[in-house]
Amino acid sequence: MKRLLLMLLLLSFAHLAGGCNDTIDTTEIEPASTASGQEDQYGQGANSGNPDQAHPDSDGEDTAAYARYRGDWKIKVNRDEDLYRMTALIEYYGSTGIHIAEVNQQEIQGSIHSVKGAPSYRQAEVAFSGVIEEGVLCTAYEDLAWGYAGTMELKFEGDHIVAKITRDGFEPSMWGIPEGEFVFVRAAATERVELSESEKADLETFLRPTAKGIMEPFEEDALTDKIMIDFACRSLALGIIDPRAFEDRVVRGADIVFAESVLDDIINRYFNSGVKEHRAYEIGTYKKGRYSVPALGGVTEYPQLQRLLRDKEHPDRYYAIVDYLLEYPGEGRKLNYQYLIKLHKSNNASHGYSIKVIKEVEDPINFALIDY
Repeated sequence: MKRLLLMLLLLSFAHLAGGCNDTIDTTEIEPASTASGQEDQYGQGANSGNPDQAHPDSDGEDTAAYARYRGDWKIKVNRDEDLYRMTALIEYYGSTGIHIAEVNQQEIQGSIHSVKGAPSYRQAEVAFSGVIEEGVLCTAYEDLAWGYAGTMELKFEGDHIVAKITRDGFEPSMWGIPEGEFVFVRAAATERVELSESEKADLETFLRPTAKGIMEPFEEDALTDKIMIDFACRSLALGIIDPRAFEDRVVRGADIVFAESVLDDIINRYFNSGVKEHRAYEIGTYKKGRYSVPALGGVTEYPQLQRLLRDKEHPDRYYAIVDYLLEYPGEGRKLNYQYLIKLHKSNNASHGYSIKVIKEVEDPINFALIDY
């Protein structure tokens, strides 16, 4: 009887030891590193893949819940967030980001990096892994290159990741992964489009009526009849859009008189849209299917295209970063403001681009820092 009890006790201890070893294996932390070459010039990790593709496993439901987080995330900022999120502009802005490389049920493997922008380009990167419990991953990390370690808590919440990063109590490194609480949002995978001089000139001509005195900035899906009608009327009144292109549908004199079909053509060309009701707003008159606006003089800013970026996940979506310059007597051309313009490119070559969003850049990008 005593021998039987001893055997049962030994079996119980063996079972408990096996269970602890399983727990340690599933939460083991990958050694951190700052190995170079894990991220390309667009901020995409070497193991980057389609964030919507889930790994097949025994528990597809768990994997599907977190597989959408696979890919690249960038820290949320308060100014010019659309630009900061673009991977093609990491060279200018630098980046603090998270790369989720692997998702296996609720086990996550990835890395967090910090890259200083122009002109220093200092870099730090540490790897992490762990198991998500109730939407939160808690892990430790060590940056051997910059000489510090700490803990990291990642909370996966809908379309963003909330990170709480701490460092150990010893004297901190002057550089590396930042300490604090941050929100990360999905990075915008973009690439630069190289244009010929003639293509660049054509796009700048197309964008000339978007100067502030003619076109006011607008958000996605926020175009109104007033914005579009005033845009077309001002452009014709100032001669920014050449009225001769519409032949006998436009009569020029002290006033420029044109058929509503001319306005329809301009709005379709620039916005791939139409107005709900023809009428006059701030400039000119409208009567019996015809608009009349005064022929105006004056000087408007002209656009200088600095970058055209293509959205790598949406091939028909483009982003133009445009300086608007004004000639000052005795001082030459100076930057007045900078716009980020979201464009849609039609498959119809004669139609070209249409404008979907115009935003003023709060802190204009100085491309001289990276174009040398």
